[in-house]
Amino acid sequence: MTLMSQLEDLEAMIVKGRVPGTARTLVNLDKITAVIDKMKGEMPEQLNEAEGVVRQKDAIIKQAELEARRIRAYADDEATTIRQLAEEQSNTLLTTSQEEARNMIQDTEITRMANEQATEIEADAQKRARNLIDDAESRVNSILNEAETSADSRRKGADNYAREILFTLEERIADTLGQVRGGIDLLDARPTANAAD
Repeated sequence: MTLMSQLEDLEAMIVKGRVPGTARTLVNLDKITAVIDKMKGEMPEQLNEAEGVVRQKDAIIKQAELEARRIRAYADDEATTIRQLAEEQSNTLLTTSQEEARNMIQDTEITRMANEQATEIEADAQKRARNLIDDAESRVNSILNEAETSADSRRKGADNYAREILFTLEERIADTLGQVRGGIDLLDARPTANAAD
């Protein structure tokens, strides 16, 4: 039996005990006390539910953190791979340009032209290598930013969900305690009516 249904039973006992034509209410103190004692016994169960919500929130946050770590690890691996590929392509381009420059060295005019072309090829290769490395770093930063944004979003969602559940539970418990206090105050205010039973 839920606390709400027990409160409804308590309210029904008080309403049924009303003496027609007067402002007095006659209640069975033993029955009301039994209902209140039962409600007190079930309060820890409601608190356990609240603790369960908190544990669920902690589990969601832990899962979000694990996911963020996994994404970061993936981003680091991806960055390493991209950097290695960029360096390999850069080395290949430099090696190719050097070989082409050596092949062009045959006489003075060819050597001059070869040196000019080699310089251009080398500059182009370095520029392309820098572009590849810049692109790799940009992609890595983008992946890391997405991972952090995703982890923050999940953490905030878990916090909001737990907060809403706890606020709802707090309101229910406050309402229940208010109604119980009202019943006790009503009983305390009518000592002669209670003695009549």
